[in-house]
Formats: sequence, C-alpha cells, structure tokens
Amino acid sequence: MRCLGVLIIAVLAVALAGCESSQQVIDPLPAPFYPEQRPVRPPEPPRPPEPPPTPPRPTVSLSGATIVIDPGHGGGKPGAWPRATSKLPEKTIVLDIANRLVQELRARGARVIPTRTTDLDVDFDDRARIAEENRADLFVSIHADSAPRRSASGTGVHVYLKASAESEQAARCIIAAFENAGIECRGRFQNNFAVLRDHSRPAVLIECGFLTNPGDARLLNTPEHRAALAATIAAGIAEYFTR
Repeated sequence: MRCLGVLIIAVLAVALAGCESSQQVIDPLPAPFYPEQRPVRPPEPPRPPEPPPTPPRPTVSLSGATIVIDPGHGGGKPGAWPRATSKLPEKTIVLDIANRLVQELRARGARVIPTRTTDLDVDFDDRARIAEENRADLFVSIHADSAPRRSASGTGVHVYLKASAESEQAARCIIAAFENAGIECRGRFQNNFAVLRDHSRPAVLIECGFLTNPGDARLLNTPEHRAALAATIAAGIAEYFTR
C-alpha cells in the first residue's frame, strides 16, 4: 500500500507539472478605437429664390411712319471744319451719323428717306421738297456746331420760330433721350433755318456737338460716338411716335 500511495503522489505531481507548462499566453487586446467627433453644423437656412431676370425693353415699332433724315451740307459745302481741332469736316461726320440713323429707324420698321447718302450737295429747297412731297411724319436734319468760344460744347435741338406742337414734342423727346444716355445737351432752341421753315411737316434740326470744342471734336471724330449719337436720336424719335 505504501508503494501504491507513493506512486499516486508521483503521478499527480507529473500531471500538475504538465498543466503548468501547457498554459497558453494570450496577446493583449488593442486599445479601444473612438471615432473623431466632428462638430455638427446647423443646417443652412434656405436661400431666397433668385429674382427673375428683367425682360429687355421691347423695341418700339415705327411701322407706318415716314421719316426724312437730312445730313447737312455735302459736296463743295463742308460745313464747320476747324482743322486745328477736327480731322473730319462737318459734312462727313453728319453723313455718317445720318446713315447710321437711317439703319436704326429702318430696323424699327419706319419708311426712311434720306436727302443724301453720299458726299452730295443738296439745295435747301430740295431738302424741304423731299419732306413735303413724301408727307413726312418727321423731318430730322443732322448737323455739327461751331462757336467763337472753344468752351461751347454739347448737343442741341432746334425748331422753327413758329414750330408746330408736333415739332416741339419731337424736340423734347430727343432732348430727353440725350439726357438719359448721358450725352451733354444744351436744350431746345428756336431758329429760322430754311430746312425747318420751308415745308409744313414736323421738323427738328439736331446739332451733334461743337467741332470748335476739343472734347466734342475728339468724340465726333470717332465712329463709336457717332454710332451712340445715332442710336440715341433713334430712341428719341421712337419715343415721339409713342406719344
């Protein structure tokens, strides 16, 4: 029995020793992961709706209107030409403005009759006759001015001394168009010009600036300014025909 007890004790000792040596080593767990907490932005308020685009102003139709456009001077009559300030004579400047004005008015549907389209001298009587024979709804003579004082500047609109109500209205509309366009305008004047006097049709004579003024002359010698003048005069004429 004693031997058996010793044997049991020895077997237990071996078993316990085996258990201690067979323990497994577990790797430590990684540190816990916490996602970055970003601040939550409050929702943006809804944007107000975009305003609708402003529709372009409709072009006034001049269908049915007969308009005579009269470029002053021409041929052997150059008009004002102070060569110290202007490269071009009045006759050339006003012909270009008039030709542009003719196109502007025709694009609006008007029947437009120019008294000249080239460097041609037309008598005052013939200019008046063209207005009368065609029963013009408006006669517009285009000129450039001159003055003894170099400081005189700006456009101006002339009517006959005994101008009709229609002529006065046309002058007011053209003056307003110059002012709206930011083009200097000296206002309305009364004169006894033959092209205003010698026919019965509504008529205005427009001075487009002073060739004796260095600033006006510089502008009048540029096609861009002449185009702006033509467009502005056309706008004033269109306004007249809507009254």
